[in-house]
Amino acid sequence: MLAHYLEEEGLATTIVSLVRLHSETIEPPRSLFVSFELGRPLGQPNNHVLQREVLEQALGLLESDNGASLISDFDQSNDGTETNESWSPTATAFSDLDMTDVADLKKRLKDEIETLAPNYAMAKKTRGRSSVGVSKLTMDEIAEHVTSFLNEPHQESPREDLSSAMVLRFGVDDLKAFYAEAASHGGSPSSWQLGNWFWRDTVAGQILISLREAAMGQSDKRFNIVGSKFLVPRIWIDELNLKDS
Repeated sequence: MLAHYLEEEGLATTIVSLVRLHSETIEPPRSLFVSFELGRPLGQPNNHVLQREVLEQALGLLESDNGASLISDFDQSNDGTETNESWSPTATAFSDLDMTDVADLKKRLKDEIETLAPNYAMAKKTRGRSSVGVSKLTMDEIAEHVTSFLNEPHQESPREDLSSAMVLRFGVDDLKAFYAEAASHGGSPSSWQLGNWFWRDTVAGQILISLREAAMGQSDKRFNIVGSKFLVPRIWIDELNLKDS
């Protein structure tokens, strides 16, 4: 940990930690643990009040010297999970999903993507940008590739430069970004609202949960790692009471 070397040279350090176990193992001099989603160390985007509070608490640890390592928990009283009553997602609620009927799941996923496509297009036009595109596949190609793993792991990759499992990871990243941007168009839902909607009310969410469970018992190392570690965020594994890896 770089912080230890900096401290040895007389420079006080403090960090924001998203994984408490890492802080407990590495024992940095000062660490503020926040239970936000990975990629959001300061909390909800555009919530300047919350972000300032995180930074102030982290910097406040510089005034403390409680031995070799100080791990403090962020005050979650204003964590950005409050409900925005004015937001409502595009209707995507599913019913009677048969997770063994791959052909039907693929069709329903594509139908769901088609339903969200106009909102996504408007969101992209309004913002002038999009975080979708890391997989370099169309949404239809992503749907094909993601659902193909519901049958069994395979080595058939739609990209010559990446393994099938790595394209799965990037495709899922694009899929989640597409849904989040589409659902956020015309409103400002909290990340918690978006998560509840995606993981509880969409076909895409149910497919990813099913893929994660399938990957956990696989001997195919690449699919096992990608499927069990990168499809469903830790915060939602806990919230949905999913089996741990």
